[in-house]
Amino acid sequence: MKVTLKDLTKRFPGRSRKDPAVTAVNDFDFEIPSGQLVGLLGPSGCGKSTTLLMICGLEKPTQGRIFFDDEDVTDIPPEERGVGLVFQNYALYPHMTVEQNIMFPLGNLKGEQKLSKEEMKRRALEAAKLVQIDQLMGRRPKELSGGQQQRVAIARALVKMPRVLLMDEPLSNLDARLRLQTRVEIRRIQRETGITTIFVTHDQEEAMSISDTIVVMKDGVVQQIGRPQDVYDDPNNLFVAKFLGTPPINVFSGSLRGGRLCIGEEEVFSIDELGADFVAASASDSADSGSDGVRREPGKLAKDAGDTDVWIGIRPEGFYVDEKGPLTCTLKGVEVMGRDVTVLSSHPAFDGETIRTIVDSENRPDTGRKEVHFRVRPGKIFVFSKETGERLYGSR
Repeated sequence: MKVTLKDLTKRFPGRSRKDPAVTAVNDFDFEIPSGQLVGLLGPSGCGKSTTLLMICGLEKPTQGRIFFDDEDVTDIPPEERGVGLVFQNYALYPHMTVEQNIMFPLGNLKGEQKLSKEEMKRRALEAAKLVQIDQLMGRRPKELSGGQQQRVAIARALVKMPRVLLMDEPLSNLDARLRLQTRVEIRRIQRETGITTIFVTHDQEEAMSISDTIVVMKDGVVQQIGRPQDVYDDPNNLFVAKFLGTPPINVFSGSLRGGRLCIGEEEVFSIDELGADFVAASASDSADSGSDGVRREPGKLAKDAGDTDVWIGIRPEGFYVDEKGPLTCTLKGVEVMGRDVTVLSSHPAFDGETIRTIVDSENRPDTGRKEVHFRVRPGKIFVFSKETGERLYGSR
């Protein structure tokens, strides 16, 4: 089932006549291919849950339309859209068994869709087997772990064979280990059923690990759409670059000086070192633009370019320790994590307190020294406008 959102906007009125309306979602235009798992990703208040509620029909758009394939469902009631919804808090009925909870949506079917009790039991068992809880059918929610309760909620959403499955932060109430296990199960279930699934989360690791496509949102506006790794490697702006990645990207106050890239007074790269793959990024609506609306134009930094203050973002894995490296930082400590080592340091131009860099254990610095020198891998460095946050340069 293909889901198409056209110019979707949701505005909530102010709390009083003097308060302005709040735009929760602003001009969301996107087509979700049939059978894909799409992650809506962003901080609290960015509009991702509101978008989900508009798709399922619990919120009415201020403007714009929603299509399931070619059917306009914008004005169709939620119960007639054929969607399955999994909530953050599971919303199981405590007095019912697992089987009864899963069967509950089937009992509400009317007319030609009405099922016999035997058919409802059969479909409930199939859904339970899919999420691997068929041995728990006689238990009640209080007798289940958090992960098992979440599986019951997923089975209940799947039992009526929805056209679209919607999941609103379904893993937020689970501990770290269960979250890892359950997100693997969600991906498996989605692949086995082939149901178009929209997954809302503020956890970028969740979104990147299970999604075919991620949609990064901020203040109701879509910032970037693409495959998870592509968005990580090729962020449109500073917000996207900072939101994706653990540890987060390291951001420095820097400058472009005649084609040279500097952090503080230190030249990190010359124009020749950056190479032809270090390209300019400019917003464009032309036909050769990518799905993220950004065109990458070949070309190095101009040698005669004037001085420009910029933000310079470097991924944690983009550093390596080199005694002759151009970037000099004050060493604060080293965290050993087996194969990898996290080097903690500081720099006057760093936008924060502690720079976190990940290097191979063989490349760890001498902890007896006060300073550590780094070189930076060209493919892990990005240049952003200080005025707008939009990306100016980066590797293809």
